Amino acid sequence: GWDPKSSKISRVVLFNYDLYLPADFKPKPVDGEVEEFFLWTMDETKESMALDYPDPIKPNCYVVIIDYLLRKGFVSPETRGYLDLLRELRSGDCQ
Repeated sequence: GWDPKSSKISRVVLFNYDLYLPADFKPKPVDGEVEEFFLWTMDETKESMALDYPDPIKPNCYVVIIDYLLRKGFVSPETRGYLDLLRELRSGDCQ
């Protein structure tokens, strides 16, 4: 989890799933954890990760976005630091 005092993310296991939905599907926030949902382009998604983005995403969500970008080829193996990033995301115990 996120520790705002240390600005670090602890090592936890997150299981990510790709959920394919009809184009007209409109999710509704009902659990109190999310205010709203919106559909972003890939460029908007990448822009949202900038440190100076006006409405920052929760830090633990960045890991999920980075995982998606890697899996779908939006970050290529030629990208500097690709293997280090992939190794960090895939390391750890999933018991």
